[in-house]
Amino acid sequence: MTWKAYEHPLEERVRVYLRIEALLDQLNHAAKQVSSENYPLFFGGLFNLLDLLDRTDTRADLIKDLERRESKLMAYFNHPAVDQRRLQDIHGELRSVLQALCEGHKFGYTLRDHRLLGNVRQRMGIMGGQCHHELPDLQFWLQKPAVDRVTDTRAWLEQLTVLRDALSMEMTMLREQTEFKDLVAENGSWQGNEEKLSLLRLRIPAELAVYPLISGHRQRYNIRFMQADNAERVAHSGPVPFQLARCI
Repeated sequence: MTWKAYEHPLEERVRVYLRIEALLDQLNHAAKQVSSENYPLFFGGLFNLLDLLDRTDTRADLIKDLERRESKLMAYFNHPAVDQRRLQDIHGELRSVLQALCEGHKFGYTLRDHRLLGNVRQRMGIMGGQCHHELPDLQFWLQKPAVDRVTDTRAWLEQLTVLRDALSMEMTMLREQTEFKDLVAENGSWQGNEEKLSLLRLRIPAELAVYPLISGHRQRYNIRFMQADNAERVAHSGPVPFQLARCI
């Protein structure tokens, strides 16, 4: 069966993680070929990410979360039902990521002092100010050979490697800790009461023209399915089969 997938954070820390993850994906996609046509996608994503990192203590949150993951992993060592070699590989990767987090600098710290990036970032806050004809140094950069631009963008994104690796490990472990369960939302709605959830993951059959609206917090949440084929936001009144994974 083909599914449409959705995720919804139930605490602010995970909401920030999802935003950073989306911005990193945008950057990796846009960095493949930054041109005079698509450069706002790359630079806009980069500056949004730096602004978000400036407003949050993501590094400390990742260290705390990954240390918590490590303590849980330790309980499975010498467990007869666990693949010990695979467990050791995961633990080794986790330790490597944690070490890089603890020893590294502030995420993207060199990017904040880069002359070209600083000029573009300043103009991005002005409506239409990011137009390359208003920034001669950006215009010069956009006319450099494509291979040189790719080299530059890779060097800039290299400053975010520790962030990307740590976030990828935390989100992978968060998502994979629990399995999806088959459920049916009678009358198009579902309510749940749990203990300290961080993230909800939903799968809906692709043939159903509905999408979920989710509200709530770590211990209580509500899912309301809406009709996607309606010009206005209208609740779906029939039963909706779906899959749900509750991540702690």
